[in-house]
Amino acid sequence: MKNLSLLIFIFLIALTPAVSAWNGQLCSDVKYQKSIEAIIAENSTVYASCSYRMVANSTGGLIGIYYLGTTGAFTKNGTKLWEIDSGFVTKLSLWNDKLLIGSMGGLLEVDKNGSYISRYLTRYKLYDFDLKGNYAYLASGDVFTGSEMKGSVVKVYLPNMSKVWSVNLTQMPGRIRVGNGIVYVGTGYPSGYVGKLKFGELIGISKDGKILWKVNLGEWVRDLEVWENNAVVGTGYNSTGNLLVINPKGKVLLNMSMFYVEDILINGNIAYISGLKKVTAVDLRNGKKLWETNFPYRIKVLKLYKGKLLAGGGKFVEKNGTIYSVGDLYVINPRNGKIINRISTGYVRSLATGDDMIFVGTGSNILMALNEDNVIPKKVCGPGFLLLLLLLGKKIKKL
Repeated sequence: MKNLSLLIFIFLIALTPAVSAWNGQLCSDVKYQKSIEAIIAENSTVYASCSYRMVANSTGGLIGIYYLGTTGAFTKNGTKLWEIDSGFVTKLSLWNDKLLIGSMGGLLEVDKNGSYISRYLTRYKLYDFDLKGNYAYLASGDVFTGSEMKGSVVKVYLPNMSKVWSVNLTQMPGRIRVGNGIVYVGTGYPSGYVGKLKFGELIGISKDGKILWKVNLGEWVRDLEVWENNAVVGTGYNSTGNLLVINPKGKVLLNMSMFYVEDILINGNIAYISGLKKVTAVDLRNGKKLWETNFPYRIKVLKLYKGKLLAGGGKFVEKNGTIYSVGDLYVINPRNGKIINRISTGYVRSLATGDDMIFVGTGSNILMALNEDNVIPKKVCGPGFLLLLLLLGKKIKKL
């Protein structure tokens, strides 16, 4: 029996995939708390951004907060190709073989070698942008002292980075998505940011830059996506939130109570929503909740990959003046919400996939490249495997 156990153990070890491929870092010489806030992968290259806040004394005895960071490129095997200054990055996207970097100061365009091409500076902090054809739609804003807020939405022609139109807002926008003939803008602190002031609305803007309607939500729009040309809105404030579906005319089609939302991922008619210690699946056609799974941490980011739902989250923990990143990457069955694997990573702030690899950006400023086989469990316990164990057992008895 002891020989059988040993043989089975050796067999299982042989089936175990290799550990993570490599870890990379950016802005490694910066001493401030920093994290990988954005990742995007294309073919055999992965682009990532390290972001941090620097607090320093300013003129007149005031405290100045500077949003800084770098963006870099790595090959599939972990070789760093380049790294450039980019400011605090909120989003990365690819357009016409160029890399678009959404920095708090504006939109940057660089080539695949990391050389700057052009930029568009926003009036306020750029929190989000969306692309449609040769146009980028930028949502920038800020909250000043007290309850004073300002915001702006700009349509930019990317070939020469020129403004097509702009709309001034009385609230700070944090999310923007473009539908057919409609631009949806959500105000409030988006996922990854918080503040003291409670506010939030969804704004519909026409394709020529006119405000069509506003729906008051009373909570921050944490995330925003488009489904069948309707806006799917996830809100949050304190520990609660809502999921809403709003059509291009500003009519609310669905409004259901939800936990504090961080991310929305839509696949067909199903919306996967993550947030405060939960992930849930909702059929957007009727608002039916299909399943809900609890987690020990806030789940910040979701990604579908080869039939599995990847969910990353965690928290920051302070100990003796040092900030630590704690969290995990979970693999979930999207049909029933069951957790099928968990990888300890630290606080997952961003996710990307490409070339049979999964890239994780953490709150510890680590870019983790994981082999697919190390994340997605392989089925080894089917009838054939059990039959093999039985035959091995009989073989041992004969010895």
